[in-house]
Amino acid sequence: MTAPLHILVDADACPVKDEIYKVAWRRAVAVTIVANSFIRIPDHPLIAREIVSDGFDAADDWIAERAGPKTAVIT
Repeated sequence: MTAPLHILVDADACPVKDEIYKVAWRRAVAVTIVANSFIRIPDHPLIAREIVSDGFDAADDWIAERAGPKTAVIT
């Protein structure tokens, strides 16, 4: 059995978060929103938030460490 698709989003300046949520719900795909400060996300079991440090490229580095062959990355 293969791992399901997972979407990782560098959300600090992402203008398409609402569209990502809609696709995730429609396709039942988990999404992790990565940001260096609190970002409001929908209360839904498929959507998770990860707050990283405010260091240079901290969100990008967090995503790069966790991305795999079944990961869609949106930055």
